[in-house]
Amino acid sequence: MRALLLFLSIWSALLATGQSSLSEQYKALLTPPAEYLCAYATSPIVIDGKSNDPAWKNATWTADFQDISGAGFATPRYRTRAKMLWTTDTFYVYAEMEEPHLWSNLKERDTIVYHDNDFEVFIEPRNEARPYFEFEVNQRGTLFDLCLEGAYRAPKRPFIQFQWNAPGLRYALHLDGTLNDASDVDKGWSIEMAIPAKDISAEFHNFLQAFATLRVNFSRVQWHHEVLPNGHYRRKMVDGKVLPEDNWVWTPTGQVAMHMPERWGYVRLLPAGGADQGMHIEDKEKQEASAFLWMLFYAQEEQYGKHRKYHQRLADFRLTKADQALLPKGWAVRLETTSHTYEIIATSPSQRTYVIDESGCYFQRK
Repeated sequence: MRALLLFLSIWSALLATGQSSLSEQYKALLTPPAEYLCAYATSPIVIDGKSNDPAWKNATWTADFQDISGAGFATPRYRTRAKMLWTTDTFYVYAEMEEPHLWSNLKERDTIVYHDNDFEVFIEPRNEARPYFEFEVNQRGTLFDLCLEGAYRAPKRPFIQFQWNAPGLRYALHLDGTLNDASDVDKGWSIEMAIPAKDISAEFHNFLQAFATLRVNFSRVQWHHEVLPNGHYRRKMVDGKVLPEDNWVWTPTGQVAMHMPERWGYVRLLPAGGADQGMHIEDKEKQEASAFLWMLFYAQEEQYGKHRKYHQRLADFRLTKADQALLPKGWAVRLETTSHTYEIIATSPSQRTYVIDESGCYFQRK
């Protein structure tokens, strides 16, 4: 009872008057990410850039991609959609893209591939927002792959392995048209990718297991283009500046930034020949607290960006009733800080503890 009274007194102290709600301020960043039930591939898949293999018939399509910023922004000019499958040793991705002009200039591996039109795959296998992996491929088949221990946004830049190469990665493209030929109109392109479990696993632990939940997102970078007198394509320029690209994604992050693993989709791995048996209780509770804890994280980011220090007390957030409503009844929250680090700790009614820290790592504390 004492703990309950203390908790209620803390929330009473947090009420603020005459100020905007954090939940409204970060509304676009708190929408539920998309979900996908990923079927097990029960027959072999030939990586040829097509979806002709029988296994793909058991995979459902994602929703059509939308603008990265989410609701209220322009519908993409061309359709993009994807499928996923898995086995105990491989995660499979297939995507189809409408495209009337197939063109690509970059040829060297690990160059900045998104300076061409490309398709990008982001995977975080532990559902903790780090580490994660990125794969980018342009219409020529040029690959950029990298491993990141944390998101770019962390106050201390994380270690990013630009030189990391996925040793077992297999992928192929199918072009429905002609590459770099401005004299015709093309139909589109597709990509098929097989990502080995050992390439995205840490400490020899295989994350590809039935009922596991991965965090995944896809991005299609699409540039406005122009054709030069010599017939070559390039990104369109106005007044000497390249026009900004379009970013179309499976599940919006809420801003023009892909390196937000917490905003990626939930991909639940279904067993071979089986159906989903529902989330484990830990996953349910982690999702219950998610929007509230990420709201506080974004507020801490903004606070640090302006003042080079974090809020030190829960009361500093000046939470409104609308902010508090993001957290279900029965949860308790506390903030632990040092001069340049913090943990926001939420304890569920079942006494499980979930933590988010200044690097954006969100996890259950065992």
